[in-house]
Amino acid sequence: MRLGGYLRREALISIGAVTTVLMLIMATNLLARALSLAADGTLPAALVPNLLGFNLVKMLMYVIPVATFIGLMFALGRLNRDSEQTIMRSSGFGLWRITGALLPVGIPLALLTGWIALFGWPMAEQARDRMVEGAQTDYIGQQVPVGRFIEANEGRLVAYVGASENGGYQRIFLFDRAEDGSIAVESAPRGVMVEEDGQRYVALEDGRRIGGTVGMADWNRLDYDRHLMRLPGQPEMEGGEVSVRSSGSLWASGNPNDHAELFERLSQGIIALVLVLIAVPLAQAPPRSGRYGRLFWAFLLYALYFNVVPLVSDGIEANHYGLAGAVALAHGGFLLLWGALFWSARGGWGRLRSLWKGRREYA
Repeated sequence: MRLGGYLRREALISIGAVTTVLMLIMATNLLARALSLAADGTLPAALVPNLLGFNLVKMLMYVIPVATFIGLMFALGRLNRDSEQTIMRSSGFGLWRITGALLPVGIPLALLTGWIALFGWPMAEQARDRMVEGAQTDYIGQQVPVGRFIEANEGRLVAYVGASENGGYQRIFLFDRAEDGSIAVESAPRGVMVEEDGQRYVALEDGRRIGGTVGMADWNRLDYDRHLMRLPGQPEMEGGEVSVRSSGSLWASGNPNDHAELFERLSQGIIALVLVLIAVPLAQAPPRSGRYGRLFWAFLLYALYFNVVPLVSDGIEANHYGLAGAVALAHGGFLLLWGALFWSARGGWGRLRSLWKGRREYA
């Protein structure tokens, strides 16, 4: 039907515009963080584009639901402002048919979001972790950043390597501030890269370490022949474990924490579809009432929905309910809200008031 195609076209234009703006904002933030890691030597610069691409996959599963919701609010709000929806309803194209016309847009986007959350993002994260760990290990194994200060642990560990010669390093300086406030300053004229227990270290030779607490008299000096030191910028490896598990392994696990994580992934696609349904009645407003009149409620509703899912997930971790109960609790309430908004947009409150008034007059 032509009206359905017109609605879908308007919806896709608005959704595409909102998605583009949000992804540009996210990409700029991710790029700044990646360049910061590359600048301090933690991440090889060649990996910045790949890392940006992997992280954008994760961003998509959060951007698509909100972009779809806000895009539909923009599109339907414009139709209301220009009285086009009023004409549609007077022609028999009511809210049910508007909803049916928009579902061919909402369902594929919800399925795409669900696939990214359940399968695409875990695979991308695992591939990214393997790529970053391998590249960092090779990068640091071949060359420690020379001629500049490098730091880790929020500045508590700072290192400086003066030069690289004959497969080793010259003029090495280290500053280490422990969590208890004590500090240590260490220097060595030379050092070499060694590997022990799957980790790479710089073996400092003929060095000196001075340590103590500022304002105390417990300072000590240690001269040594050899000292293994892990420089900043190296990846923390934990026996080859991946940071993100597949959805299949989470489903097969009996651990409530795993089921909570699976619930959060599963919820992303459901959120996208429920928000498409809610957008239709929520966007209804009197003609010429303003295109953005209902956007405040849209943002408030999305913020509420976005925070309900982690709260229900905490209930799974505490064994208050299972996965199915969590899905019903988190999303069932918003489906009831959709039903209430739909009933209200079709004149439910007006009919209820008329019925109540008629009963009072009859009494």
